[in-house]
Amino acid sequence: MQVFKTALRVVLTHPVYVIVYVGFLSLLGLFVAMGVAPDTEEGSYEAAREPFAVVDRDGSALAEHLTAFLGEHAFAMQDAVAKGQAKCVLVVPEGYERAFLDAARSGGDVPAVEVAYSYGTMAGTLLDQQANQYLGLVRAEAALEPDASAADVLARADGAAAQTADVETVRTQGGAIPADRFAFYLMWCSYTLMAAIIVCVSLLMGAFNRTDVLRRTQVGPVGSVRLGLWKAAASLLVTMAVCAVTCGIGLAAFGYTLEGVPAGAVALMLAAAFALALVPLAVGFLLGQLGVGEATTNAVGNIGGMVMAFMGGAWISLDLLGPEMQAAARFFPTYWYTQAVTESAHLAEVTWETAAPILGNLGIIVLFAAAVFAVALAAGRVRMRSAEAGGNAAASLTGA
Repeated sequence: MQVFKTALRVVLTHPVYVIVYVGFLSLLGLFVAMGVAPDTEEGSYEAAREPFAVVDRDGSALAEHLTAFLGEHAFAMQDAVAKGQAKCVLVVPEGYERAFLDAARSGGDVPAVEVAYSYGTMAGTLLDQQANQYLGLVRAEAALEPDASAADVLARADGAAAQTADVETVRTQGGAIPADRFAFYLMWCSYTLMAAIIVCVSLLMGAFNRTDVLRRTQVGPVGSVRLGLWKAAASLLVTMAVCAVTCGIGLAAFGYTLEGVPAGAVALMLAAAFALALVPLAVGFLLGQLGVGEATTNAVGNIGGMVMAFMGGAWISLDLLGPEMQAAARFFPTYWYTQAVTESAHLAEVTWETAAPILGNLGIIVLFAAAVFAVALAAGRVRMRSAEAGGNAAASLTGA
């Protein structure tokens, strides 16, 4: 028990690592995830209407219909654009209607409408495109009916502009849902889990695996098996604490997005986070067995965490990468972690058929951790034999 307490004390004597790697990185993931999968309801779409103004120097029906098409707004013309009161000002020059219709019917170049954009946004470009869209309809109608009057051409153009298509929102499988915020938070926190657990566990293990400490423990009252079990228990407790804090922050912030998600699916998401945490636990155990210093531990935790998060698709979708990178990502546990979290978030119901692929992904993650742990055990045995050989050599010299 004393070994267990001493191991935890080693971690607590480095509070900066706990605060930065667990607290700061979790909060950073929190803020990043807030911009993912906004909560929208069907039918809530509303077309943007930007303020504009039309200077009608022609006094023609074309200018009136163009203004009606864009949507009439009551804005004072003086300094409208300079003061930001209008996003766009269109000036219809004198004689524009006659010149426009003549050019359209003869196949020549139609005159342009003078446009002034606001400095604040790109909304003026959209309004300019909408104006050109309407003028294109007028031009087409004038070219199709060369003998039609201007009123008839404008009426047909208005009719064509009024036609709309029926749009129905269909949510496909795998589409964005509110629960994706929590899922993305967990994906981002693959970096948090990797960096925090690797650093904390390797510091804990390194404190006991220094050569001088190994020699003292070999002649101490605590057996090597029991000593290893206490160290493993302390490392596992640290891992569980980091995982619990990280997931708890996400649940506190995005728990409301899980409404409608089956409890079993949420449990699978949390189980995936714990399964992934076993990988940095094994890596930290390996670094501790090798006796690496704090600088190397921090480098491995940060760089390794970044690479793992990137290859898992936490920072950029793997669909945007080439086939070679997508194939390479399968050799990283974070890829299977991302798959498990994403599929769990989109489960409508939890059955053996739906949960089996996710459990398979978790099994692959655990295999990654087991492989690293096996390497760590082998490295620890080699290091222990080296320490024993050094002790025997020292004893021989002393006896001589």
